[in-house]
Amino acid sequence: MNRWMWFALLPLGLAGFVLLQPRALPAAEVLPSLVLQKPDGQTVNLADFKGKPLVLNAWASWCIPCRREMPLLVKAARANPTVQFVFLNISEGPVAVETFEKTLGIKIPNVLLDPEAKLSDPLRIQGLPVTLFYDAEGRLVNRHIGEIKAEELATLLEAL
Repeated sequence: MNRWMWFALLPLGLAGFVLLQPRALPAAEVLPSLVLQKPDGQTVNLADFKGKPLVLNAWASWCIPCRREMPLLVKAARANPTVQFVFLNISEGPVAVETFEKTLGIKIPNVLLDPEAKLSDPLRIQGLPVTLFYDAEGRLVNRHIGEIKAEELATLLEAL
C-alpha cells in the first residue's frame, strides 16, 4: 500500500473506533425540586407532586395556543382525579392569571407561578405551550410541544 493510503486510513480508523465506543444512556428527566408560589402567595415544592401521575402544562396568558387548549386541559383535570394536573404560568404573576381566567370564564386548578422562568432550563421549555407527562415517581414519560388536541391528550393520559 502506498504511504498516502495509510495516512488516509488512519483518521478513518480512529473515527470508527470513537464512533463504536459504548455510550452512556441519557439520564432520565425527573421532576425538579423547586419552590414556587401559588397566585394566593402560598408556596409549594414542585417535587411534592410525586406519588401520582402528573401532567404539567407550561403556559402564559399572551400565548394564543395556550388560550385555546386551556379549557380542554381544565376539563381533563376534573375528569381524571387519579392524575394530578399542574398549570405552570411562565414569566407572569397573579394579576395576569386572574385576568386570563376571567377572559376565558374558567377557574384553573393548581396554578403555580414561575415569574422568573427558572424552570425553563430544567424542563427544556423553549416555547409555549408545553405539556409534560410524569409517572408517579416523577420521571418524564412524555412531552407534547405546542397546542394539545383532545385525541392526543386522551392517548397520552392512557399511557400514564
